[in-house]
Amino acid sequence: MDGEHPYVKAVGATRVKRVERNGFSLLELMVAVVIVAIMISLITPQLMNASTKAQDTACQGNIRTISAALAEYNLLHQALPTGSSAEQLQTLVSEQLLSNDALSGAYNIVDPSPDNISVTCASGGSQSGS
Repeated sequence: MDGEHPYVKAVGATRVKRVERNGFSLLELMVAVVIVAIMISLITPQLMNASTKAQDTACQGNIRTISAALAEYNLLHQALPTGSSAEQLQTLVSEQLLSNDALSGAYNIVDPSPDNISVTCASGGSQSGS
């Protein structure tokens, strides 16, 4: 065995081989992960706000539709529909003044007089007077 370790191969003393590696180092990967995490943390709140704004916009549109249907019902019958908010909405649907699409949320109708009707949306807290 000539005194050499059996698993060690001698490399010439004058030549050192450089090993070329393809790919990324651990540091480069960590920097990329941190950048992506920062971008996600900046974008996520904006996406959450967009969802809330979309719900509020849909609610306000439905409130306008319900208020217009109540005003039209009042013009046709010289009175507002009676009953709870859900019953009033069903009356508007049965009179074909309102479609079922506007009933997707929870709405509260307060009608102390035909000149002062208040429709509120439970999801967004939006309110409209007619």
